[in-house]
Amino acid sequence: MADYRLPGEWSKDGMVFGRTVAKEAIDRLESFEMSEGEVLLATYPKTGTTWLQELIWLVCNSSKMDLARSVPLDRRFPYLELQLEGSQSGIEMTHLRSETFRMEIEKGKVKVIIGIRNPKDTLVSFYHFYRMTYNLGNFSGSWDDFFELYKTKHMLYGDYFQWYSSWLQYIDKPNVMLVKYEDMHHRLSDVIKGVSTFLGKNLPENVMDDISLQLSFDSMRHNNMVNKTLTGNFNMQISSFMRKGKIGDWKNYFSQEQSGAVEKSYKDTIEPFGIGLEFE
Repeated sequence: MADYRLPGEWSKDGMVFGRTVAKEAIDRLESFEMSEGEVLLATYPKTGTTWLQELIWLVCNSSKMDLARSVPLDRRFPYLELQLEGSQSGIEMTHLRSETFRMEIEKGKVKVIIGIRNPKDTLVSFYHFYRMTYNLGNFSGSWDDFFELYKTKHMLYGDYFQWYSSWLQYIDKPNVMLVKYEDMHHRLSDVIKGVSTFLGKNLPENVMDDISLQLSFDSMRHNNMVNKTLTGNFNMQISSFMRKGKIGDWKNYFSQEQSGAVEKSYKDTIEPFGIGLEFE
C-alpha cells in the first residue's frame, strides 16, 4: 500500500495534507506573524504533541488549572493549520516545518518549544493513528504495508527526518527549547520545571506538583478534554488516541531490516545534532 492516499489529499513543499487542513489556512501562514512573547510549539505528529500542549498550557495558566477539566485542549491551545483567522491565545501549535516560521525564530521574539520522540516509536504510533482516524481514511493495511508507505516519504506532514532537520538547526538559539518525549516519561517534574523557567513563569513547587499529577498518563487518558473522545474524528474501537504511552513498543513491530533502515536515517540526519534520543 505504498501508493496509499488520504481522503481529499493535497501537498505543498513536500508536505502531505488531508481534508482537515484547508489550503487557505496554509497560504495564510506564509504571511503570518506572531507577536512578541508568544509561544509556538512545533512537533511532528505522534511525538507527544497533546501531552506537551497540556504541559505548556498548565504552566502558562497555573491560576486557571480547573479549565483543563472543562474546556477542550483544542480550544485552549490552537492548532495553526486549522485556523483560517488568527487566534488571541498567545500559545500556538504547528506540525509544519520550520521554514514557515523562520523570521519569528531568527528575530528571537517568539519562544519556540520543539517536541521530539524517537522515530521508531513515532512510526508505530503514527501507524495506529492512520488506522483509527476517519479523516485519514482508516488505513487498513498491515504494519509492513505502513512501513512501505513511510519509505516513500509520502506521509502526513512529510518525512520525519526531513521535518526534524528543518527544526533542529535552531536548538542552540536562546529562544528555542527542545523537549524529548522520553524525558517526559522519566523526568516529568524536571521537564515541567525546565519549561517553566524557559517561559519565565518560575512556578512554586506545589503548583508544579499539581501540574505533574494532571499530566500523568492515566490522568490524561481519562480526561475527555485531551483524549479526543469528544471530537468524533476517531474510531476508538480500532485504537485509543492515547494508546500505550511507552518507550520501546517499536520492538513489537519492527523487523531487523526495518529497524536498520530507520537507524541509518537517524545516524545520517538526527545524530549529528547530538541530542541523544532514547529508543528503549
